[in-house]
Amino acid sequence: MSSFYAKFFAKLYDKFMVSFEEKIVKDRQRMLQNLTGTVLDVGSGTGVNFAHFNTKVRVIAVEPSKPMLDKSVEKVKGKNITLINLDINDAKLHETIKENSLDAIVSTLVLCTIKNPDVALDNFKKWLKPDGKLLIIEHIHSDKKRKAFFENLFNPLWKIIGEGCNLNRHTDVLIKSKGFKPLEEHYFTIGLRMHKGIFTLDN
Repeated sequence: MSSFYAKFFAKLYDKFMVSFEEKIVKDRQRMLQNLTGTVLDVGSGTGVNFAHFNTKVRVIAVEPSKPMLDKSVEKVKGKNITLINLDINDAKLHETIKENSLDAIVSTLVLCTIKNPDVALDNFKKWLKPDGKLLIIEHIHSDKKRKAFFENLFNPLWKIIGEGCNLNRHTDVLIKSKGFKPLEEHYFTIGLRMHKGIFTLDN
């Protein structure tokens, strides 16, 4: 049943996200189009970020869902993108991604789904070069009491519908608590409260 739903979810994902993506596509483009070196695309999904990477950057795209990864294959054409079907916290990734090897890590709408985001962020710190950047666009728990109440109420059901997505994570707080400092960040609302920014290691 879970395998069937994963395929169903992957098939409908891009269509379901159209209106939401229209509101953040310029943010994706601005963040990604000038990246250089080696970049990790965390939870790359159906390859939404791929169109915004230039042809010179080397991208390691890691996605745990095989159906989602399969949908991204056609978007790889013309780009230097390697697809890896693993969870971001899988120890096998350390065979491919060495410490201090990444120029940037991109996390867009994915830290809400990772089972242990604190572990992932610890790995990000190991993998990034000292001057590497963490680029994020994430939805986070509302700062409005009424809305936060309903996010908490519906989160158990939403996690099932959204393949592990959580409505009520304070990802912005977690990132900073893990030793990342913002070079720039911004909060905004598009139905959900959003947090975007570029972070560097607080060495």
